[in-house]
Amino acid sequence: MRYLGIFLVLFTGVAQAEIYRSTTADGEVVFSDQPGPGAEQMQLPELPTYKAPPVSTRARTGSAGQKQPPKSLYQNMVFTAPEDDATVRNNLGALTASVSLQPVLKTRLGHRIQFYLDDAPHGEPVAGTAVSFTGLDRGSHLLSASVVDAQGDTVISTDTVVFHMHRESVNLPSRQPPPRKR
Repeated sequence: MRYLGIFLVLFTGVAQAEIYRSTTADGEVVFSDQPGPGAEQMQLPELPTYKAPPVSTRARTGSAGQKQPPKSLYQNMVFTAPEDDATVRNNLGALTASVSLQPVLKTRLGHRIQFYLDDAPHGEPVAGTAVSFTGLDRGSHLLSASVVDAQGDTVISTDTVVFHMHRESVNLPSRQPPPRKR
């Protein structure tokens, strides 16, 4: 069995080369691509091949039978506030996030916007393009949003933005101005 492994390694490395088999004085079987004393040339089977099935090129057709590219309902969705890597200074931990969507949100189709804070959904999907957050902890946060249809499937998403919430710390109270020199 161990000779089979050696044979397979040699076989894959020299797929269409000539392979020779010989036996040493100790009875060890040796495979090589070089002919040696007492070596016999192996007759190798043809390599197996795989031909992939053809890819379907069916295109969508309109009512007149003309080919039409698939339509996307939205072309662009980006955050207008906060900007990526923005610093927000608010002692209440409040933030208003808003997105720009082209074209406008199609609420009549049941589309809503789901906002995500730190990769977790924030509340229920809303029919507007802005949402307010309160009580955010100090530190860096991830923010993203997606348009979801009536079934909850994502139609389009924003890139994730990072913002940094700065709040007054009880450990570092407001700094008093330095005393005046007299």
